Amino acid sequence: MAEAMLAQDDGRSVGIVERQFFTFGSEEEPFVLENRQTLPEVTTCYEMYGALNAAADNVILITHGLTGSSHAAGRYRPDSPYAGYWDPLIGPGKVFDTERYCVIAPNALGGCRGSTGPASINPRTGREYGLEFPIITIRDMVRVQKRLMEHLGVQRLRLVVGGSMGGMQALEWAVTYPEMVDSICPIASSARNSAQAIAFNECMRRAIMLDPNWNRGEYYGGPKPAGGLALARMIGTITYLSDSIMEEMFGRKPAMEETPLEHELHRRFDVERYLHDEGEKLVRRFDANSYLYVTRAIDMHDISRGYASLEEAYRRIQAKVLLIGIRSDILFYPHRIREMHESLRRLGIASAYWEMDSDYGHDAFLVEQEKMIPPLREFLASLDAGQA
Repeated sequence: MAEAMLAQDDGRSVGIVERQFFTFGSEEEPFVLENRQTLPEVTTCYEMYGALNAAADNVILITHGLTGSSHAAGRYRPDSPYAGYWDPLIGPGKVFDTERYCVIAPNALGGCRGSTGPASINPRTGREYGLEFPIITIRDMVRVQKRLMEHLGVQRLRLVVGGSMGGMQALEWAVTYPEMVDSICPIASSARNSAQAIAFNECMRRAIMLDPNWNRGEYYGGPKPAGGLALARMIGTITYLSDSIMEEMFGRKPAMEETPLEHELHRRFDVERYLHDEGEKLVRRFDANSYLYVTRAIDMHDISRGYASLEEAYRRIQAKVLLIGIRSDILFYPHRIREMHESLRRLGIASAYWEMDSDYGHDAFLVEQEKMIPPLREFLASLDAGQA
């Protein structure tokens, strides 16, 4: 579904926000990635809502999904009808209360929404990286975020929360920097990507690479692989919805009801129209090479990499954990999330599990985000009680 939902103004908005940027690194001191390749310069785009307290420990870090951005709340212009993707959750008096917490939302490394990625200029060549951009991992994304936290003076993270790829980042934070994280809330996510999810991602990547305009990633300044990227998004969109919600939303309705479907071979079903619309919208805001790199990072996601086992990685977690599954999710099945919860509990880690009752499938954490407010409030209250 659409990343930025049309939000009602409830008088508790964070208001007008601006994107901010932090750049670090040099040829002499490059950022070393997990695979030992280097980036001479890294820029992170981020937004902040609320103020850092004197102890610099009141931060809620919001980590986004595959094609997300740093725009989690507020509006860029007073006349814009569209708010950030989690606007109902972030603001004065809301569950992520900006009168109490400093909420920080960075754009992930490898993306194309303001942070360094394949479409960025390579300082070593003076042109876009394209496929010269090194392979990145979820852990690399988190390590860049750690540098951003140091730059901002953040001492502790009260909560790291995100859906899908954002949940992967939350888990990676808890394993890689356990001493810095009070709690995490991975939503519709996993400790390592499944074979089925990898298969879907490979089909999406192949759709892009088979577009003749992809040109082995060298399309900057020329025709873009719009058809391939749109098809990749169409494939992805099918995995984000459930059978029941697709039947409810579209059924077998034709896209243009005034023309009977059987009268024209190329007249589309409404579900086809929707998929094409979603593909075209992504083409307008996302880079095809970034889609390749970020989906590959998702596929390589495995918090146990570098440790003897998944259990050893879990044992590093000191944070309280709230795992959220979605009943109708066919991308991150809820039974797998429950299994992760049970594993954490067996190891003595404070883990809770809550399952959202929604027909919207994987997209529910964006479409019906208000349903998550009660468990999130309860979870944050439990942190306060434990601190007292």
